[in-house]
Amino acid sequence: MWLVALLLVPVESARAQPRNLDIYWVDVEGGAATLMVSPSGESLLVDSGWEVDGRDAKRIFAAAQQAGLKKIDYFILSHFHADHAGGLQALAKLIPIGRCFDRGDFIEPANQRWRDAYLSVCASKRTILNAGDKIPLKGLQVDVVASNGRLIAKPLKGGGPNSLGATAENKPADVPENQLMVGALFTYGRFRFLDLADLDWEKEMELACPVNRLGEVTIWQTGRHGALDGAGAPGFLYAIRPQVVVVNNGPRKGLGGPSPGSQKAA
Repeated sequence: MWLVALLLVPVESARAQPRNLDIYWVDVEGGAATLMVSPSGESLLVDSGWEVDGRDAKRIFAAAQQAGLKKIDYFILSHFHADHAGGLQALAKLIPIGRCFDRGDFIEPANQRWRDAYLSVCASKRTILNAGDKIPLKGLQVDVVASNGRLIAKPLKGGGPNSLGATAENKPADVPENQLMVGALFTYGRFRFLDLADLDWEKEMELACPVNRLGEVTIWQTGRHGALDGAGAPGFLYAIRPQVVVVNNGPRKGLGGPSPGSQKAA
């Protein structure tokens, strides 16, 4: 588990001794689970890892305990794949979960189990997100930049025309779940953290060309587990120009199989 604590405050307010923005990347061996605690003390978790007999739920709960949390105020499920949705039911038995956010109701039959598991926890407290929505986490700006196959229409601060995209490599659309997911940009002062979960190459290029809708970011959490085949388009990365790249993965990707892009997978 990694923890990054960020403190960006104006000089004149330094004496107020505000809290940090804390980000915990929890080791769920590929599925990605990112816990944020804003300077206000409110918390937000993106994704819940695998089911795996409660392994990942316990790891997320341990991070929440380290953060001093009694509940998770907001939960975002990026999409209904087992490596992102699998740990939620077990986690909800360990710590209360407040409001839930997801991309909507379309589901492929192969993923019905994970939608049902999500609704068993969140049906009475869910909000379906649209691109352009904001999640009301106090002390941190959370912009939903992708959801249910749609992207923000207008560029955020720092975005603008991008002529370089015209010659950049693109790829066909991936499976529906990797086109439909929730992606969010988290902004705290000048710090910008982008988490697009498993959003595919084709959608990344839509965000980057012919208009860079996101601008540059401080940290980019790699798409598709860092494999850089179905996501991580060079044209997209050149547009967002991350200073730091975080790969949330493991050598076995959770269930004993090789990680995408590894020599064994090839």
